[in-house]
This record gives sequence, C-alpha cells and structure tokens, in this order.
Amino acid sequence: MIRCKFLVAACVGTFVYVLASVVCGRNSMWAARQLDEQKRQLSMHTAEIEKTNEELNLEKVMLEKDLDVIAAYARRLSYVDEGEKLVKISGLSLSEVSVYDPGTVMLHKGVTCMSEKFCKAAGLAVFTLIYVILLFLDVTCQAIRGSRSSKVYDRTQGAVVL
Repeated sequence: MIRCKFLVAACVGTFVYVLASVVCGRNSMWAARQLDEQKRQLSMHTAEIEKTNEELNLEKVMLEKDLDVIAAYARRLSYVDEGEKLVKISGLSLSEVSVYDPGTVMLHKGVTCMSEKFCKAAGLAVFTLIYVILLFLDVTCQAIRGSRSSKVYDRTQGAVVL
C-alpha cells in the first residue's frame, strides 16, 4: 500500500512538472506567444522597408530612363538647358526633398519564461507534499501501526498452532 501511495505521489509530482513546463517553461505556450508577437512586429517592419525599397527602385528607374524626370531634377538643382532662361520667384516654397526612412534596427529579444529548475522544484515539492499527506492519512487512520509481530500464536492444550 505504501508503494501505491508513493506511485500516486510520483505521478502527481510528474504531472505538475509537465504542466509547469508546458505552461511557463522555456518551450511553453507563453514563450511561443512572445515569439509570435516578435514575428508580427518584424513582418510589419519588413513590409515598411520593402515599400520604401519599391519607391526607391521606381525613382531610380525613372532617373535612368525618363528624360522629363531628369530635367525636373536638374531644374530643382538650378541647372538650365540651352535656350532656357531661369526666373526665380520669391515667396514660393522650395521643392520638397524626399527623405526616406531606412527604419530602425530591431534586435531579437529574449523570451521571458520560468527556468527548468523552477518547474522541477514545483514537481518535487508537490510530490513531497502529496506523499507526506498520504502517509499522514495512513497514520491517522491507523493503517500503519507500530512494528508488531505479524505472527499470532494460539495455544490449545499446550500445543502451539501457527
């Protein structure tokens, strides 16, 4: 009966260890949620950078091949073609210069989780607690008695019967 109680306590302790590991351990659901959030943030950041890259590639192609765009950029820089006259008008704002945001560096953040030692300590503590409670219940119910001899002798007319 003591072995059965030991096994029950060991099973409950193991269950608590596994439950603690699955819920808040290193490879737990909690850690997976944190990693999913980081993945979502990185994918949003990547999408913004890809959009900026597309705009810059389009601008590069236009500067390489479209003569009207090249002329417009040259006029912004105060270059004048042959036969053109430059007239400056005061009071108008300067043309806007596009400054592209290259983004910020996003580093991997470590996940927050309970250590393996905590999970094992929780399992061991529950095992010890359950085992002590089961032994205490046995003692209080007098299932475990002091070390009495299990042999009972019955005497009948001088002869010992086992």
